[in-house]
Amino acid sequence: MILKSFEIENNIQNLLKYKFILIYGENIGLKEILKKKIIETRKKSEIINLYQEDISKNKNIIQNEAKNISLFNEEKIIIINQANEKIIQEIEELLEIKENVKFILISDLLEKKSKLRFLFEKEKDLAIIPCYSDNDITLRKVIQSELKDFKNLNYNTINMILSYSNLNRKTILNNIEKIKSFYENKSLSEDSLDILLNSDRNEMFENIRDAALNGDKTELKNLLNNFSFVSEDAYLYLNILNFRLIKVLEILKLKDDREDITSAMSKIRPPIFWKDKPAYIKLLKMWDKQRVLEALEYLGKTEKKLKSNSTLNSLTVVKNSITNLCAKSWSYF
Repeated sequence: MILKSFEIENNIQNLLKYKFILIYGENIGLKEILKKKIIETRKKSEIINLYQEDISKNKNIIQNEAKNISLFNEEKIIIINQANEKIIQEIEELLEIKENVKFILISDLLEKKSKLRFLFEKEKDLAIIPCYSDNDITLRKVIQSELKDFKNLNYNTINMILSYSNLNRKTILNNIEKIKSFYENKSLSEDSLDILLNSDRNEMFENIRDAALNGDKTELKNLLNNFSFVSEDAYLYLNILNFRLIKVLEILKLKDDREDITSAMSKIRPPIFWKDKPAYIKLLKMWDKQRVLEALEYLGKTEKKLKSNSTLNSLTVVKNSITNLCAKSWSYF
């Protein structure tokens, strides 16, 4: 049974009559909202979170969890994250289960020929909710709904929140939580809102920088998908990357062959802030002088090319540079 996400979002109770629920699609933020609402409405239920990887390692884990019902809870909800086609046999075996258990499957985008998707679409006792990408209209409604009690929520402030979201619901929800915490008097100000959201953007890009320099491709992909780049800040992004690499190079130059990383780091002036030390230690174990010099040269060429060719898409160039840094590949030029 195919259900519409906006109807379920407005009335989650319509979903709870189903024992098996499949929530799929590319809209991570919407999937998280639906999952959260289900849990919030079943506070007396025992919640079990599993992953497809857990099931691949132990085929009996779902059956065992489904039959192991606590006497202290009204029901059990088993949430299977990152579910894919490999789970279909286990789900078919559970369809006749009598225990008071609900199964929530969270999946990425499923193709039309997907057997898992077909099973949930054809059976009227199974619920399937496609979560498609948001557009400007749906996200405006989210902002208006979440901040309806706030003063000065107008066309300009809504646009400001949207501009920092990259049309990503998850990013918007994160920013809304910050807004609710910051504005205790529930009165928005355009100037302070811009500062609040922009500081969050800088912090987010620093996370992108760290993921790239650490070679964490999975984390980098996730962060890039949730970050709204601004063309005017293209050189700022390059400078943030440059600054971290320059600092690493300075420490490497100060480090004696027999000296440990912590001792070498203590020599740097101005001193490194204590919160940044773990990140630097990780980089110093991964990068050597030659690699850092090559990366700095690469970023220098990137900046020079942007300045000499105004027809280039600056954000595409910056994103490619970040990806290449993550892969430690300088083949872009």
